[in-house]
Amino acid sequence: MPPRQAPSSTEASDSLQSERLESLANGLALLRVFAEGTPSLTVQEAAQRLDMTRAAARRLLITLQLEGYLRCEGTLYYVTPRVMDLGFAYYASMSLPQLAHASLQSLGEQVAEACSLGVWDNGHVVIVARHEPARMLRVNVDIGRRLPAFAHSMGRVLLANQTVAAQRAHLKAHAPQAFTKETVTDKAQLLQIFQQVAQQGWCVLSGELAEGFCGISVPIRGSSGKVLAALSITMVQGRRTEQDLQTDYLPKLQAAAAQLEALVHGRERFHGFNF
Repeated sequence: MPPRQAPSSTEASDSLQSERLESLANGLALLRVFAEGTPSLTVQEAAQRLDMTRAAARRLLITLQLEGYLRCEGTLYYVTPRVMDLGFAYYASMSLPQLAHASLQSLGEQVAEACSLGVWDNGHVVIVARHEPARMLRVNVDIGRRLPAFAHSMGRVLLANQTVAAQRAHLKAHAPQAFTKETVTDKAQLLQIFQQVAQQGWCVLSGELAEGFCGISVPIRGSSGKVLAALSITMVQGRRTEQDLQTDYLPKLQAAAAQLEALVHGRERFHGFNF
């Protein structure tokens, strides 16, 4: 007996079509109409867009209204914020580094520099996600690398959002040491820096951890306002000044942080947040 041939992709597709639930497909198609920028629909407009009868379109709209995805005002149907649950349900299963992947990649492509996500761990900032452009000269920092918090822009962002008592305790437990001639090691001066970073919401640091490198970081906050992580851009300093970093990189960094925070808040809506 000749061996049984595996079904072709066309045959498999035809077989699956027989299992297709038409009402669900129509509901998703209707939501895509709204997602494409249509602010509202009447029953007649929905029927025309989906090529179905008015009666079928009406039942579909009413069903989505009853499920909370649409609201009706007179003859017009509008989408509700609840549709965001459909997308955030996907993000709910993702960890923070996974959520950050697209934001880091997009930011890295915009600025053509190394971008990292760091979290606090026992007095250090730990790199948990990273995107680095392909080029000859690279910033050699791998995922999992532990860096001294007081001497890194992400670490200072994370320290800045702790209490003064916690900051003092950190500096006592992790005595600042000089890595370069630029490293700030005076505890009183560091406490002032943490306060300034907390007030302005970002941190620029140049040549304190490694000569010739600089970075700028912002916090990533949960829906309660608690700082969960820090997002940074790191680069070879060259002729860049602190003002250059603020002007050229800070707006893009803040936009990427806002994008990531939106995903984090959606993740938290489902079941807290775990790394």
